[in-house]
Amino acid sequence: MTGPLYLYEVISFSTSLFVAIGIGFLFGFVLERAGFGDSRNLTSIFYFRDMRVLRVMFSALVTAMLGLVILNRFGLFDYALLLEYSLLQTYFWPQLVGGVLFGLGFLVGGYCPGTAIVGVASGKIDSLVFLIGMVLGIDIFAFGMPIWGSFYKSSDMGRITLWQYFGTSMETMALIITFAALGAFVLAWVAEKWAPYDK
Repeated sequence: MTGPLYLYEVISFSTSLFVAIGIGFLFGFVLERAGFGDSRNLTSIFYFRDMRVLRVMFSALVTAMLGLVILNRFGLFDYALLLEYSLLQTYFWPQLVGGVLFGLGFLVGGYCPGTAIVGVASGKIDSLVFLIGMVLGIDIFAFGMPIWGSFYKSSDMGRITLWQYFGTSMETMALIITFAALGAFVLAWVAEKWAPYDK
């Protein structure tokens, strides 16, 4: 786990691992209670029947984002530290292709890696099949690196954030994303009322 407490040496590396395990169990419990251990609930978003995935994930993203921005503003958190140690490099085209493939896998399999683990823990056979397929996919990708490795590292943009890319302040981008989330919630409500696949 890379977080401010460990990076600031408030806790040791070994302690951070135990904290990460605890957070992982709590995260899995919350996912299961939210119904995210069931592929039917997860894939309902693609049919506009149930948009809880969008609401929960976007709410979590905005809450974490606003929390970090506010803490950074009051000097209680160093955002630069997070960017230096946790922000992955951006490879635009490979990550765009990867995002499309991930979305297709989500649609077909009904899970993402995290929710698949939750599904297995709650006894879902389809999630176990998904996990086996995911491991096979990882192996195929690893063995195929000599073929697509050059593409995998192409269009390197370095460690860059949205506010840096668009030349705005951190606070302005946070405000834009917050309004985008509110707009998405309204559209989700409209989509559920429309529910074209239920008619």
